[in-house]
Amino acid sequence: MDKDQLHGFQLYIQLKNKKQISTDKLFSLLETIEREGSISKAASDMKISYRYAWGILRETEDLLGIKLLDKKIGGPEGGGASLTKEGREMLDHYYAIRDSVDSQLSALIQNKGEEEDRVQTEEENDSLSYLLMASTMEPVDTGLLDILEKEYFRKTGTLVRHIAVGSGKALQIGKSRSVDLVFVHSPREEEDFVAQGFGGFKKEIMGNRYYLVGPESDPAGLKHIKEDAGVEVFFRQIALTKSVFISRGDQSGTHEKELELWSHANIAPEERNTIVGGSISSNKECLEISLEKSAYTLVDSTSFMLSIDKNDLRVYAGNRSGTDPILDNIFSAIAVSRLPQDSVRYSEAVRFIDWLAGLEARSLIEGYPDREGQEPYFHLIY
Repeated sequence: MDKDQLHGFQLYIQLKNKKQISTDKLFSLLETIEREGSISKAASDMKISYRYAWGILRETEDLLGIKLLDKKIGGPEGGGASLTKEGREMLDHYYAIRDSVDSQLSALIQNKGEEEDRVQTEEENDSLSYLLMASTMEPVDTGLLDILEKEYFRKTGTLVRHIAVGSGKALQIGKSRSVDLVFVHSPREEEDFVAQGFGGFKKEIMGNRYYLVGPESDPAGLKHIKEDAGVEVFFRQIALTKSVFISRGDQSGTHEKELELWSHANIAPEERNTIVGGSISSNKECLEISLEKSAYTLVDSTSFMLSIDKNDLRVYAGNRSGTDPILDNIFSAIAVSRLPQDSVRYSEAVRFIDWLAGLEARSLIEGYPDREGQEPYFHLIY
């Protein structure tokens, strides 16, 4: 696998209160403001709204307790903005960290690919010290995957590292056999992955629900439809009223579910008023754009819980109290089939998956996050 295939990996700032900020978006915005000297010009260049750009900056300053921008109001040129000393230092540190992680990941994957071209000795097999996993975004965004990996390392001494991408990209990486396992939520694609011989051992680990969400203004009138009418009724109403729908459009697990629901509702592509996100890499971004465009979108319940915009959006279908099984979202771990000489890596991947499905990991999953009044991000499925 070459470096270009890693374009989906992201870095986040993880705060003490479990909040996460996408550093790619934040620092791209800071860099553009520094170049343009204006928040509004930077937002225009990045094709995002001024409200959204200012929201990212304000929340980051509040949560980190530092000032990122010096802002001028009014004046002959209508005001402007520049980075503070702290803002420039953060930007410099970000680029150094991102380049270092990118370089190390690329080297790691390249080294693993080269290992597949030679037979390992028994001594090399015995020295296995890590597994590499391609994981969908939700377990990473919540911080749960870090908790599980750290506990597994504490118990076994085997380090599990992950690359955060959508399910579609994770399965593509798995087909290159550059990772030892995948953690995904795209059932049809998973079946093909296993049937084609790329995946061996598989277990369902946890689940959440898909939510159909939209603005409180509700241009399609979905609030008048009872949820037990079936999610296809909601999708037909969105198409009938020509309301805007935000699509991931990236063959992720969420995108595959969206296509399944449109098909279930018998709505052809030409009947949908759909905006496909060209650079959307997470369900949280879909929620941000949905609010900005007063549009509907499909996301998972965990992403909705994590979204800073959830109080301005409404869930129209998919609440956990609902009974429609088509909106169940199951996350599975699959060990990537290996060459005979890599049997130790495959066996260790199976061992980790068995641990994920065991009592210890189940206890961590159903108790996370451990905060009073906070609903768990995921539920157990058996």
